[in-house]
Amino acid sequence: MAGVVGALYVVLSLAVAPFAFGPLQFRLGEVLKPLVIKYPATIPAFAVGVGIVTLFSPLAGVLELVLMPAVNLAGGALCWLVARRIGGTVGTYAASLLFALIIAAGVGAVLHFAAGLPYLVSFASVAVSEVVLLLAGNALLVRRI
Repeated sequence: MAGVVGALYVVLSLAVAPFAFGPLQFRLGEVLKPLVIKYPATIPAFAVGVGIVTLFSPLAGVLELVLMPAVNLAGGALCWLVARRIGGTVGTYAASLLFALIIAAGVGAVLHFAAGLPYLVSFASVAVSEVVLLLAGNALLVRRI
């Protein structure tokens, strides 16, 4: 199942490819990431999926190819852990929010160092879409499964 979820992440993210990269990112595949709460086996699948999608990034370089899969591994593990520790609906939403902010921090760092964009602006712009997508994914996938 994890491989299918990772592949679906790649397909959904590349389907909106013009908007999947840069400071105003929107990767539709991000909506799937809260699945790590119920299915921790998907954590490495998302890291691999992010690595594959990153190959298509105009900023793709060693920094992004190494950092973003690592950020997703750490963020996914923390998301799962926070959801378990807090529990219930509040726990899943808090965990999804944390995962979104961790991803935004990683993308902000890549945009800062690879493209010279201001970190806080990059973080904030990516955080908006990440928070919306991961909270929506939590509501649509985690809370209903």
